[in-house]
Amino acid sequence: STVASATGRGSMSFDAIILSLFPPLTTHLKHLQHDPSSHLLPHDGLLAVGAITYSRYTVRCAEESKLSRLCWSGLLGFLAFHRCDYWLLFSAHLFSFGAFFYNAACRYYLKRSNNSVEALNLQATVLSALLSGFVVVGHLFYSLSYPDGKYSFFRSHLYGLCAGIPLLSTLWQRLGAKMVEACGYLLPVQEFLRARDILLEFVNPAEFYQKAQHLLFVTFHIQVGIGFLGISFLRAEQVRKNALVKIGEEVKKRVDDTGVAAGKATGTAARGSTDEKQREADDASATFRRSAAPFIFFAALPYMMQLIFYGGMNQYAFHCFRDDIHRTIRLHDLFVHDGNRFVATATHRQSNLTPNEYAANAETIVKTVYETVNRNIFSLPKLMLLPGIVAKQPMLVLKITPLILLSDWIKSQIVAAITTEVERVNQEVKNLKGMRTKVEQYDLKNAELIQRSGRDSILFTQRKWSSLTEDLQDKKARTSLMERSKMYFAWLQRNFIMIALVDIALAKLLAVEKIVAADLFVYARAIEDLINFVLMRSRQESELASMESSIRILRDLKDIWDKSEERNLLECTISNSDALTIDSLAFTRGSASVKTAHISLLPGIYAVTGANGSGKSTLFRLLMGCTSNSQSVDLDSSVVITSPGLVQMPSSDVVEISQNFYFPLFSAPFDWIFNIDIFEDVPEASKKERMVLQLEKELRSLKFYPETQVALSESTLTEDLTSVEDDWFSVLSGGQKSKVELVRKVFLADQCPRVLLIDEAFAPLDPESKSLVMQKLKYFCRKSIVLVIYHADVKVVEGERANDDNNCVESSNFFDNNVHVEDGTLFLRPVCLDK
Repeated sequence: STVASATGRGSMSFDAIILSLFPPLTTHLKHLQHDPSSHLLPHDGLLAVGAITYSRYTVRCAEESKLSRLCWSGLLGFLAFHRCDYWLLFSAHLFSFGAFFYNAACRYYLKRSNNSVEALNLQATVLSALLSGFVVVGHLFYSLSYPDGKYSFFRSHLYGLCAGIPLLSTLWQRLGAKMVEACGYLLPVQEFLRARDILLEFVNPAEFYQKAQHLLFVTFHIQVGIGFLGISFLRAEQVRKNALVKIGEEVKKRVDDTGVAAGKATGTAARGSTDEKQREADDASATFRRSAAPFIFFAALPYMMQLIFYGGMNQYAFHCFRDDIHRTIRLHDLFVHDGNRFVATATHRQSNLTPNEYAANAETIVKTVYETVNRNIFSLPKLMLLPGIVAKQPMLVLKITPLILLSDWIKSQIVAAITTEVERVNQEVKNLKGMRTKVEQYDLKNAELIQRSGRDSILFTQRKWSSLTEDLQDKKARTSLMERSKMYFAWLQRNFIMIALVDIALAKLLAVEKIVAADLFVYARAIEDLINFVLMRSRQESELASMESSIRILRDLKDIWDKSEERNLLECTISNSDALTIDSLAFTRGSASVKTAHISLLPGIYAVTGANGSGKSTLFRLLMGCTSNSQSVDLDSSVVITSPGLVQMPSSDVVEISQNFYFPLFSAPFDWIFNIDIFEDVPEASKKERMVLQLEKELRSLKFYPETQVALSESTLTEDLTSVEDDWFSVLSGGQKSKVELVRKVFLADQCPRVLLIDEAFAPLDPESKSLVMQKLKYFCRKSIVLVIYHADVKVVEGERANDDNNCVESSNFFDNNVHVEDGTLFLRPVCLDK
């Protein structure tokens, strides 16, 4: 909008130009369904093209022309855009450096040739070896990508023969296990495997691996390209620093030389010599000053722009992957299985974490693994400089490495002890924060009730809030101090111990002329990156500890969900008749215990009566929990079925109007009532208008607004129903809420549900509204079985039999029969005749 408004004025402001470089982006694939560049993740095709073309153009061979790099980049980009397999892209990328490998090998071997014939033979041998090597590497990439593929090495006769030899297969398995175990001492192998395993508990494995491969592909090519470009930049920066240091040495040398000559001159000549010395001193910095502009415009700015742009591409690819995992856990998986996971997550007694906090822990796992891989891929080009130096100075490595490892081991032990305690306390902090959030939200929602509860209820609430807040602040203060101490200790160890040891190694390399002064910064970073890689596990003790805590939290969530999938339902069947039959059913809940011998309900309206706590609402829960229902609701663990008996339903269409109603926040009533997906299923204007008119008609037929607001209702009801409000439902009266729920679940349907359960929804209605609702239900649901929990107008004469004419519910021209619960027995009895 900023760009549009600025353009409308004829010119774009500076802010608008800058903001135009950051267009709106989405990390959700469903918003890009018609985008050909999006398949697995948003814009994954363009990201793959940008990554591989940038990497191939930036990582250049010696004496390779720009035209050659452009051609290879274009070919690789073409293959990436057409979604060729990653094994083929990696193979083609490696093959593009074939000319470099061929020339290097020829230069090495042709030194031994004495004639042209031998040279030609050597060149042919090198070419054949390289082509064979490329074929082998390409086949290896293919086999790793498709281990079960038709042409995979793992399906070959050679592999089958080797695997069939017990000695070789056992040796290979043990060797592999030992290698993984050995790597685990330095690298976080086991931690990453546990991270993968817990994510696969929530994400489809095939999709997870495809998206992870895409992210790794993009990250590898972009970070290698940036890392390679960074080497050139670090060298250019070191050259400038060396030149700056040399200025002082050069000035001092010139001043000394000029001073000797000036001692032989007169006073006037000496003053002239002083001016000349000043000019020469100025000239010593002239070259350095002139080099500033080329360095800024041809080294610093290009590096900065590429780092920002391609680093941003890499970060966007990561956000798409991370947000996909976040949505899977927080949104998709949470609401499957008829909402059982949703309910179990909200009601679990041993966890105070919200879905957002569970998803945040998944993000922590993804971020920790990604950033570890991302950093080490960025360091890869610098690490490739070290093997040649290490091979020529092995004793230097043997002398320096033990000291570095020892200092890092001491640091890791101290950091590990602090980190373990910090993570333990942080887990308590998370639980306390979740508990405090729930308490505060609940108390704020019921603020008026608290105020009207009397007996220092406000004071009690304040004390509860204070206790939670003070405990939370104390724990956070302790962890903050520990984190600060750990951070400074690690910083001091790195900058004043490890760097000093690295400087010793660099000084030795300079002394033996293995490196030049311009490479100091590059090799210092390379050695530091090598140490970080080798000591990755100890260096990331804090991050890995946080990730382990997140893994445990997600494991707890998976256990909650697994338990929720153990359905607790009542076995029911669909009968061939219109009757609802209950035979030999017995159940308990709390102090209530109910049994029934036989009861058969034909279409009609039944008043369900009985004392408070006698089991009426539990009966509704059992009927809603029938396995035959189209949407079954699991029974609460407090409900115990002592005898399932035989329950036959007339249909799978069973609907309940409960005592309490739900309405979503920040939603238009129209969208909720008609279950409209505001992102996908928005109806056309004419259809929406008809739907709104139908909704208005149903609400007005129940006198949704009182008589005093009829004029107001005519003008504002449409606006109220179609406008997004914070909490529209909260401003309605109890009777209005009941009317909305009846309209939403019953009257807007083409026909009444075959079985309708109404749990005291009439209680908040005034007499006139109750009469309207009853008569509308009487007509609309004349072919259905309607059970209504009812607490009014029950005539009970103590000591008389249950079938006595005076022991009944008044019909009120609504009820046809009465289902009554008394003394633990459920039975059917007639209603009183209207006078």
